[in-house]
Amino acid sequence: LFKKVTARLNLASGFRAPNLAELASDGTHEGTNRYEIGNLDLNNEQNLQIDLALEYKNEHVEVFANAFYNSISDYIFLNPDGNLIDGNPVYVYLQDNARLYGGEFGFHFHPHPLDWLHIETSFETVTGQLEDDSYLPLIPANSLHNTVRVEFEKDWFKQGYAFVKYSSTFDQNNVSAFETPTAAYNLLSAGFGCTVKAFKNDLEVSISATNITDEKYINHLSRLKADGILNMGRNISFGLNYTL
Repeated sequence: LFKKVTARLNLASGFRAPNLAELASDGTHEGTNRYEIGNLDLNNEQNLQIDLALEYKNEHVEVFANAFYNSISDYIFLNPDGNLIDGNPVYVYLQDNARLYGGEFGFHFHPHPLDWLHIETSFETVTGQLEDDSYLPLIPANSLHNTVRVEFEKDWFKQGYAFVKYSSTFDQNNVSAFETPTAAYNLLSAGFGCTVKAFKNDLEVSISATNITDEKYINHLSRLKADGILNMGRNISFGLNYTL
């Protein structure tokens, strides 16, 4: 559109045949603790999607907005029906016309003369609804991610970096029948890494920590949510990668 503004418009259509699990499942899925029941009457999915992307970029600032709308005929989805078999919640494969819409919005700021400093923020949202305006199951909650990252080099190491990331996942109250809402949560992560010379070869060193505050939370899409099993707590990782 302009020298520093890029715009992209995409139109797409496609189809998908139901897979074997969607057609013929009839039993407990041990990996999800769900009793899943297939549907032999499922038809092919057919969709029409439009998405628009706008991006402004100069030497120190990037701002972007990406939005999409996806209309799907005979959308296949896994839906809880409120029953139990063998102590596991029953999920059945259903089909209906649906729409998915949302987008991603954010910016990346690395100001002059502080070119080593990077500040990034992004917001992601998606909504899934059936023709009667009821909500589809298993749709992720809206989320906001904020990252501060610094890059640096010294005489004895190169490609050094450090970051702090704070991610907020909002309440998911747009749920289908027999699906429970999920509470919001916030996760703090941080890390450091660099490359040093060891015996004339590169040694990459890194340390990172996720969920530093040991937040107790359950992701809305967790397969273990129905059992009340929390997602991972505080986790610290060390990494060494030596290149010969």
